[in-house]
Amino acid sequence: MDNTCQLRQLMTLGANINAIGIEERFEQIAKMLFERFAIQKGEKKYLFKEIEFYFYNKNHRDIITHPRISKPLCWYVNDFGGIDLNFSCIIKRESRPNSKGKIVEKYVLDDSAYFGGILIRQLISEDGCEVLNGPWTCAELFRCYDATGVDRGFPVLVEHDNGMVGYIRKPRVNLLRSNQSVEDKVNNILYQYHDNVQSSKETLYQDFINFKDKPYGYEQQIASR
Repeated sequence: MDNTCQLRQLMTLGANINAIGIEERFEQIAKMLFERFAIQKGEKKYLFKEIEFYFYNKNHRDIITHPRISKPLCWYVNDFGGIDLNFSCIIKRESRPNSKGKIVEKYVLDDSAYFGGILIRQLISEDGCEVLNGPWTCAELFRCYDATGVDRGFPVLVEHDNGMVGYIRKPRVNLLRSNQSVEDKVNNILYQYHDNVQSSKETLYQDFINFKDKPYGYEQQIASR
């Protein structure tokens, strides 16, 4: 099995995998991305320097994760302007009238839902001369392409032997604004995305607290090339 097939398999998690299994996958995937992959744009390659993991299922209710429907290894522009590399994602969508009678589509957060992705926080060019720092800066690689055909300069994930890479685990950042409560954050997520929620809001508030400081961020710790 080549590295891409192995990565695609690791990023197909499903609705029933438990929290321990999910965290083991995070570790395996981070190691693969740091050591065996790069993003290529034209002739230039960028290595992964810092990433964050987000995944929701009934056994791992990380409610901050943006819902989406996707095959594994697809790019996803998230709501904050960054770029994710998607896991396999399945969640129902239903059209229902809102309080004003307008028909809107909402995701259904039930036990069959699973979704998530890997936020790219930092990239470094293969020669070490350029560092793309922050989700917005990384996302610039994916903007302004020819809309009339296939643009061969579009960034693609490629296999690339980076050798052994050391990294650290750390909590994700910027999950809450400085003046924002957990309750306000979760309520906003539910208002934007979810119409049918089987869990109580109080349970989801506690879920957010449980996951907020999990070490789901990974940062490369080798000298720049």
